[in-house]
Amino acid sequence: MSDRLKLGVKGAGLGIISALIILVFTTSNWSFLTPLVDNYEAHSYDSRFKARTGDFQEQSIDTVLIVDIDKQSVEELGNYFRWEHDRHAFLIDYLSSGNPKAIIFDIIFDPEKNPYLDTALVGATLRSGIVYHSITISEADTLNFQYPMSAPPEEFRIHRAIKGESFKSLSIEYYGDESAVEYLTELNSDLLNGESNPLPGQLVRIPVLLDTERKALKLDKETARHFPSGERFDNKFINLLNASKKIGSANFPQDQDGVIRRAPTAVYFSSGGQVYPSLVMAAAMDILDVPVDGLVYDFDDNILKMHNRKGEVVRSIPIDDKGRIWVNYYGTYRTFRYIPYSWVNPEMIPAEYFKGKVILVGSSLAGLMDLRSVSVQKSFPGVEIHANTMMSILMDEFVYPISRNQTITMILISSVALSLLLMYFKVFGSIVITILACGLWIVFTYFRFLNGLEVYEVVRPIMTFGMTFLSTTAYKFLVMEKDERFLKTTFATYISPELINQLVESKSKPQLGGESGIKTAFFSDIASFSTFSELLSPTQLVELLNEYLSEMTDILLDEGGTLDKYEGDAIVAFFGAPLPMEDHAARAVRTALRMQEALLILREKWESEKDKWPHQVYSMRLRLGINTGEFVTGNMGSRTRMNYTMMGDVVNTAARLESSAKQYGIYIHCAQNTIENLNGKEFEWRFIDKVKMMGKSKSVDTVEIMDYKDGLSDAQLEMRVHYQQGIEYYTRQNWDDAIAEFNKSNKMEDAFEGRPTNPSRVYLERCEYFKRNPPGSDWDGSWILEDK
Repeated sequence: MSDRLKLGVKGAGLGIISALIILVFTTSNWSFLTPLVDNYEAHSYDSRFKARTGDFQEQSIDTVLIVDIDKQSVEELGNYFRWEHDRHAFLIDYLSSGNPKAIIFDIIFDPEKNPYLDTALVGATLRSGIVYHSITISEADTLNFQYPMSAPPEEFRIHRAIKGESFKSLSIEYYGDESAVEYLTELNSDLLNGESNPLPGQLVRIPVLLDTERKALKLDKETARHFPSGERFDNKFINLLNASKKIGSANFPQDQDGVIRRAPTAVYFSSGGQVYPSLVMAAAMDILDVPVDGLVYDFDDNILKMHNRKGEVVRSIPIDDKGRIWVNYYGTYRTFRYIPYSWVNPEMIPAEYFKGKVILVGSSLAGLMDLRSVSVQKSFPGVEIHANTMMSILMDEFVYPISRNQTITMILISSVALSLLLMYFKVFGSIVITILACGLWIVFTYFRFLNGLEVYEVVRPIMTFGMTFLSTTAYKFLVMEKDERFLKTTFATYISPELINQLVESKSKPQLGGESGIKTAFFSDIASFSTFSELLSPTQLVELLNEYLSEMTDILLDEGGTLDKYEGDAIVAFFGAPLPMEDHAARAVRTALRMQEALLILREKWESEKDKWPHQVYSMRLRLGINTGEFVTGNMGSRTRMNYTMMGDVVNTAARLESSAKQYGIYIHCAQNTIENLNGKEFEWRFIDKVKMMGKSKSVDTVEIMDYKDGLSDAQLEMRVHYQQGIEYYTRQNWDDAIAEFNKSNKMEDAFEGRPTNPSRVYLERCEYFKRNPPGSDWDGSWILEDK
């Protein structure tokens, strides 16, 4: 390899390392840089929106328009908080006469003290059939006596009956609309269907329950848990919600900096178990003919698909992990047409003007506390956020954030490309190229957003370019110490990189001594290696072993293991030294599984080279023994020659486990101690035996590592169930039942060339033996291994 090519390879490596450093330190939850970088990234996102909306025209959009409770309306109609509900009823009736697509209230209504004023608003909502009212789902606050609610609250109407009135006629008198009473009667109470009359003067309570069946979305709990949630349903005007065509949440959760960039598509009333759409989504579903079960959330790809009643996908909306849509802001304040509330009457605006429009009713008054900070403006009416979201859905124009995996890939590629360039330039040239790369990336991200609403990250790539510049510059100026180079070049192929770095940092030569601690010993050996090694020439044998040991050692070191030694085809190693690690047991087991996977790939390769290798080579099997416990690791030997190795009874047991695996026909034989030391349940295993090894008085419980968690097939899971049941019968000396279960599991055991037996078959033979030679009542379930 030429020096120039070597330099390029080193440059690529530096680029990858630089990218990984930035990614780890700016995406990990433990890093203080993560929220800082996310905050700067959010500001860059906002700046792109401001650039995109800089040339907006005021009130240029009236497909979605806003009826605004503004200063003029308050001056003409009086203090808003004194407006009675019949005023809003008139608004609904007049707007509805123009045949709009939807009337959406970004207002929370409470019942009036005078129930007859509520009647007008409920009746107008029912008559219209296209009105959408807001709900509030909030978190419980027990400190302020706001406790979780198991269901939306009941609303009660109390009336005093007069002679001759039935419950139903009383209700008609109250609601003023017989059709409304029939609908509400269906929802609320059998009381209203009764034939009896209340006594004159009797107080009658008419209960009103929310129609969750028609108002809530049809989504499973697994999907529901992703959404913003709350334990309280704070609306009290249940009659009005029932009269609405749909209801929806009007809340906008803020990002950490207080800016609203995303809008929920649904909220989860967790203590009640219902999911409600957002206010805008509720109306959009009806406009697009999407039923309550027509929203399909894919949180793997972060896509919401809206299916209409024909089953067609009418919208595919990018969402985040909480089901929120990125708000596509079409401009700053008043990009949408605003109409003063007081103008909605025949003298000012003809009803025909509202035909086919989506109408939002809300307020831009600061006094009504509905002004928010958004990407394009610091003070922005909440009702216009709804308008932007609705327009985005109607026009099928969405913000598309590039996924995290795509971002990581682009950062890695661009970092490698930059490092390759920088390796061939001096400092000044490297500075110019780095600045140019940063500028080009910023231009690219703005271009993609302005022309396609695609959001690429800016801050992390720029930081990666800076780190790449620093790393390549430092490397080119780095002068390594002679002793460091000697240690790394001399010992790199024999011991782990961690030990080499430890030796370099300590600036001392290896000394005699050891350190005791809880660690994991690891032994591997090729099954029947001596058999097929006789079929190979010495040259072939060396070639085969080098390829095999290289693959296995790479896996060992990748998992943080320390190579003790090679003994022919055997690998002796340990985990947890020289550098302590809490998950040494899990690393050892993971290494064993990865080695088995790597051997499968090697066998396929060797089989493709049939002319080169005998059949026994590509039928090779690998046995492993693993044990966790206290033993000594350190530099051991003479003063002139030493080896970093391990020693102790735990080590000897691990070696015995490897060699005894063949007696059971298994390939990863592990002590129960190791299972007990695993961090997390990430593996599938089964009990193998309670054994007493030669020369040992204490028994050891052993297991077989079968696969990663959830990696077993249905057949393997069924086999394990029968096998474990057989073990239970076996330990209770119930031989016949044990034999029945082991016969079932034996038929399901994996069978392949070179596996003369399996654990089920071993126990079948033992059960037959114990039937003839009962072990006695004091038997502890152990078995003595006669071979080492």
